[in-house]
Amino acid sequence: MAKGMEIVPSSELQKQFGRYSDEAMIRPVGVSRNGRVRFVMVPIDEYERLRRRERVAGRAEDLDDETLAAIRAVEPAPECEDAEAQLGSS
Repeated sequence: MAKGMEIVPSSELQKQFGRYSDEAMIRPVGVSRNGRVRFVMVPIDEYERLRRRERVAGRAEDLDDETLAAIRAVEPAPECEDAEAQLGSS
């Protein structure tokens, strides 16, 4: 999001919800309580984009054979071998 976030107290949001929900379609609107931003209003498509970026840990057993073979074929970079040697000597 290119534009800066507007911050509004929660009491003001309650009074002018329509205005700030429209503003949230253009740029994020931070909602504060006691001077601290507690949450941010963003359009649903931005929320969904952020959710898709979440990383989910998986188990090796869930990977297909082709992916496992590709992982096994990876060779460490020379820097990794140097670091491993240094760790082994400590």
